[in-house]
Amino acid sequence: MYALLRLAALVSCLLLVSTPVGAQDASRWFLAEGASNAVLDQEILVANPSALTLAVTVRLLPDASAVIAPGSTLTKTFTLGATSRLTVRVAQEFPGLNGAASAEVSAVVANSTTPADIVVERSMYFPDGTRVGAHNASGVTRAEPRWILAEGASGAFSTFILVANPNPSTTTVRITYLKSTGTVITFDTTLPANSRTTFWPQNDYPTELGSAEFSTVVESLEAGEDIVAERAMYFDPSPTGSGFARSGHDALGVPEASTTWYFAEGFTGGNTTTAFETFLLLANTGSTATTATVTYQLDSGGAVSRTYPLGPNQRLTVWVDQEGRTAEPSLKAASFGMTVTATSPIVAERAMYWGTPSAADATTPTFPWREGHATAGSTVLAPKWAFAEGREGQDAATRPYSTFFLLANPSNADVTVKATFMAEDGGGLTSTITIPARGRANIWPTAALPEFAALANRRFATFLESTGGESFVAERAMYLFNDFASGHVNMGTPWTGAIVAPTRTPGAVVVTGYTPREMRLAGGEVITILGTGFSGTPEVTVDGLAATIQTATSTQITALAPLRTAATGFGTLASSTIRLTTSGHTQTVGTFTRRFRVLAIGDSFTEGMLVERIPPVPPSTIPTQIYTFANPPYPEGLEMLLRTDARFGQTADVDNEGASGECASFAGCSGNLTSGVGRLPGLLSKKAYDVVVILEGFNDLNAGGTVSTAVTALRTMGRAAKAAGSTVIMGRIHVMQADMWSAIRDMALAEQFHRVDFDTRVEIGNDLIHPTQDGYDEMAGFVYGAIRTLIK
Repeated sequence: MYALLRLAALVSCLLLVSTPVGAQDASRWFLAEGASNAVLDQEILVANPSALTLAVTVRLLPDASAVIAPGSTLTKTFTLGATSRLTVRVAQEFPGLNGAASAEVSAVVANSTTPADIVVERSMYFPDGTRVGAHNASGVTRAEPRWILAEGASGAFSTFILVANPNPSTTTVRITYLKSTGTVITFDTTLPANSRTTFWPQNDYPTELGSAEFSTVVESLEAGEDIVAERAMYFDPSPTGSGFARSGHDALGVPEASTTWYFAEGFTGGNTTTAFETFLLLANTGSTATTATVTYQLDSGGAVSRTYPLGPNQRLTVWVDQEGRTAEPSLKAASFGMTVTATSPIVAERAMYWGTPSAADATTPTFPWREGHATAGSTVLAPKWAFAEGREGQDAATRPYSTFFLLANPSNADVTVKATFMAEDGGGLTSTITIPARGRANIWPTAALPEFAALANRRFATFLESTGGESFVAERAMYLFNDFASGHVNMGTPWTGAIVAPTRTPGAVVVTGYTPREMRLAGGEVITILGTGFSGTPEVTVDGLAATIQTATSTQITALAPLRTAATGFGTLASSTIRLTTSGHTQTVGTFTRRFRVLAIGDSFTEGMLVERIPPVPPSTIPTQIYTFANPPYPEGLEMLLRTDARFGQTADVDNEGASGECASFAGCSGNLTSGVGRLPGLLSKKAYDVVVILEGFNDLNAGGTVSTAVTALRTMGRAAKAAGSTVIMGRIHVMQADMWSAIRDMALAEQFHRVDFDTRVEIGNDLIHPTQDGYDEMAGFVYGAIRTLIK
């Protein structure tokens, strides 16, 4: 089991974290990084270890490039119960934001102005909703005048420096890049008030930083105008979708250098499928040379020390794998913790990457790496550590998560640690573990272990506390997917406040029923879920795609299923699965079948009228007209064609809503009490259709209407169908007047409606208006061909 836990810890993904911030006056937090758009999905995690209910306010500080929808709010307050955790999904809670934004998170005791301590983290997932890449960082409880970021690279990486200005006025800052060569690049710039600003070093300085390793220092040049800085690094661009990176990590800056740094993790080995390598990044921001000593605390026992000189204003990369190959064999294929000491203050981070083992050396991953993560070290040991993020089991998209807590004890005596887990509904549990002297331990709260069964498929916060008050260091790694293809890691926050244990285990979330059991192929219909124990902001997915929450109470949730379109692809008729996350717990609700549905609306061309003119019989001089109906009309013929096509299935349904003599734009034509434009909304409210075929307007001109009014009505009908999530096919038939034929074409092009032209191949009967049976059969084929082209 320990080997499995070690492997999980080693494959921690995509993340850099700053030196922990002590949790005194922890009622207000800042997060410099953050973005919500089609590529990046952001979650803000807030933990409350007290016995009080809190009001938590999130205020976004947007980047100048962000698009804010008119009327959107960038501040919102949430209720956070006692001994619980809150998940703020930015895309759901702030739908008006499209772009980057920093955040300020604050808490007070509910119904008061009394500040309350909380713990805050932020997780981000990418690209394009896949979550194959991720990173995470803690917030900070105060802005600072200076921030240092030890890691930074270009070439194979894209590095971004992210700076938040939470002040109500503009602030001038100085950015300094320290290259591994000792070269220094410095510039000053002004940050807008209450904003986030993004710097892209290799883009801003392509000659100096186009392919380089560097550290970064960000300083406010204005007294009292403090700031917050992070760094994000991405690599391995996705070959599909937006092309954004599939891998990356993020680190909060540290406000000052230190002579001591602690790390709980490091690995230079692997197995037959995955190999790892570890890098230690050291930054000397001082003007004099220094020497760093790294003590590697081996899992195999004992310790190894190595020294590394750093010149003034220099960044140094220690490739630990290479140390094991060339200088110290005990570091080859090894797992270890690290303590870094220096003769003068420096900054230290650790980065780990992994991938397929190379043919030449099975302990070395091939490049490009599959994934990576990093974290700044901790400058302190502490008796308590706090983590707002954590998840075990599947999410609503059936992605499995695993969370590991990595504990290191550099002292000469064993340390017993109590772990308190707090779920989103206020329930939780506790567990204890002993960290051996000069050793490490892991906590994996997997539901496979009976003591952690209550955390299955749940989100939670975690607080660690030594039972005797001894100090240690703790990190958390959280992974997605069974092969740990994605994930993130965090050093955690040293905690000085009380930790109240939950008084009960997480409560049961029970689903008692749901609708619908059948939905159109395109989706976009309302899902209703009934049950008990619902709380917080729920998440509903259909086959892993997010549904839009409409209403939520403790016993009922309604959500709009995701809409499939020609642009997204319509998928298949296979059964779809509904999953629900509420109270931080995820479960399967049930399944529904899909049926392909078409609405054909129009006049006698749609209803299927056949008119035969019989020559006059003397003494009459007027031909006799015999009215019958096609067998089948084109909609019924279309249904037969669709049902023979596996793509649409034997249950494909076409509703014939033709009304002979009806006009599109006004009522009263041939005795019809309504019009096409008046009748369509009622039909759309009763049933959701994948495709709406509109063929009307011929009668408008015969009844005294105009081309303009008829086409306006058709446009309105098309817009209504499109707003209902249907694909619109606008029809026209060759017996129409030439100006009507052209006007429908122009309108359909302008509205981006699809079009079907019933041209001269549609045979017309001897009344010179309505098709023959062969003509109606030809019309069915025309529409079937159009649908096959559109529905892929």
